Amino acid sequence: MTNDAGHPDEQKQRLLPAVNSYTEWDPLREVVVGSLLGGVFPSWQESMTHVVPDAARSVFQEQGGSPLPAGLLKAAEEELEGLAEVLEAHGIAVVRPDAVEHQTPFRTPNWASDGGLYAGMPRDLLMAVGDALIEAPMSWRCRHHEVDAFRSLIKSYFRRGARWLPAPRPQLTDELYRTGGEAGDWAVTEFEPVFDAADFLRFGRDLIVQRSHVTNEFGIDWVRRALGPDFDVTVIDTDDPHAMHIDATVAPLAPGKLLVHPERYVPHELFDGWEILPAPEPTLPKDWPMYFCSPWVSMNVLSLDPETVVVERQEQPLIDALTAWGFRCVPVDFRHVYTFGGSFHCVTLDTVREGGPARYLSRPGGR
Repeated sequence: MTNDAGHPDEQKQRLLPAVNSYTEWDPLREVVVGSLLGGVFPSWQESMTHVVPDAARSVFQEQGGSPLPAGLLKAAEEELEGLAEVLEAHGIAVVRPDAVEHQTPFRTPNWASDGGLYAGMPRDLLMAVGDALIEAPMSWRCRHHEVDAFRSLIKSYFRRGARWLPAPRPQLTDELYRTGGEAGDWAVTEFEPVFDAADFLRFGRDLIVQRSHVTNEFGIDWVRRALGPDFDVTVIDTDDPHAMHIDATVAPLAPGKLLVHPERYVPHELFDGWEILPAPEPTLPKDWPMYFCSPWVSMNVLSLDPETVVVERQEQPLIDALTAWGFRCVPVDFRHVYTFGGSFHCVTLDTVREGGPARYLSRPGGR
């Protein structure tokens, strides 16, 4: 029983700012969970060639703007609802995006799209850093209005004291995209700042980011200047020719503990002294439908606190490895969400975690 003052955890949450999120692992108190309802196939653009699985290209080219397969979508949405229930059972407040129309075609003076995509992956387009929400300028044209599903949430956080930092809305004209490039060239040029928020990870006062087919140096520099001198943003190399979103390559689970892709991860001096665990091979069947990403989305886990991690229920080798490493694993069915491009980290935006600014990474001079 509690008195009128409420449960101690509720009191603690009320004392935290509207947005307070400095790391990927501090105790989670409030989270946005995306929704795939009404999702459509993305309208094809050539920059997708570098990141979309070969089997999905013709689907995007032929069915852009058409509804995603109803049966698979229903199963994935049920898994998202299941995740929300698990998080709430752990005392975490869950908020969901607004329902918006993704199937409506739209255009600018320079290009047209047959429709949008979905509101399933808030991690792609929003990033909480300290007390700020950063709104990403994504390079896929079909995602130009995706943030609309989250706009009422952003306004609510702002009205309660959070900072709102929307990056400049990109033009996404042809000058942004590299054509006829050689192997190793990124799909986006430096014409204007673009980035997906999922190419960044937070370590207190430090952020790491990868250059990718959706994130350019111009966009990284915008984030660096927007955050100011209180934060350091460091570009790290990854060995991934299809780079798009760093959270299936590097996953910090607790101070000093880093889960990594066994082939894509490139050692960096920032992680000197950290324990590094290569993720085991994913267990997803080879014939599982995957429209957007590889089965390595298995390592796209969500930390509830430095000892607790949400993991896909059927990824038993990963569960065993994390358990042996000292973590408590919370298994949740999520394979149908995999189909549409992400897992637990992708589909969430951790707006409130306990903790504050600190330094966790190794820097010359002890900074």
